[in-house]
Amino acid sequence: MSSNLKDKFASFLEKDGFVNVFSSFLAIIIGLLLGLIILLVSNVRDAFPAFITILSGGFSGGMRGIGQVIYTATPLILTGLSVGFAFKNGLFNIGAPGQFIIGAYVAVFIAIKCTFLPPAIHWIIALIGSFIAGGLWAYLPGLLKARFNVNEVISSIMMNYIGMYLANYLVTLTVYDMLKNQSQNIPPSATLPGMGLDVLFRGSSANGGFLLL
Repeated sequence: MSSNLKDKFASFLEKDGFVNVFSSFLAIIIGLLLGLIILLVSNVRDAFPAFITILSGGFSGGMRGIGQVIYTATPLILTGLSVGFAFKNGLFNIGAPGQFIIGAYVAVFIAIKCTFLPPAIHWIIALIGSFIAGGLWAYLPGLLKARFNVNEVISSIMMNYIGMYLANYLVTLTVYDMLKNQSQNIPPSATLPGMGLDVLFRGSSANGGFLLL
């Protein structure tokens, strides 16, 4: 019986799912330990209080704090998933920041310029537009790889900078508010609905974007 349990436990440890989860947790722990070492080197006296603040900061505001963590983490997680999808297919998509920026610009452009759309679909059209724009931006390094065997790491990194500067230029050209020195405000009809998360995490900016995960 004992041998059976050992075999089952060993088999469980060798499963891909467990290895993936364990490696992720291990990476987080190593990152935290490295951060603690940097804090200790910088300021020994305040290192541990600062480290505790890092660990507990997202939960210090109760449900509101957790909601803010979810709100901030959602685009990062979705961007990470896009990178993971490429990795799974043997490609290195280092262009996720540029794709995110271009997608975000198109979403903002549709939100501000297409206020004639019915409120029920305004945010949906903006979301779909951002998907298409980000996908087309990712298509360019893919095309270069498929047609001319250009290294996707090099081309996608270069596209990041092109995307960043292009978005800055287009924002200034199309949706810039000179009086406020920022882009124009997004109308409520184009913001993602809370879908219950605004009630669950009251006072936070959490919205339905998290449900896309």
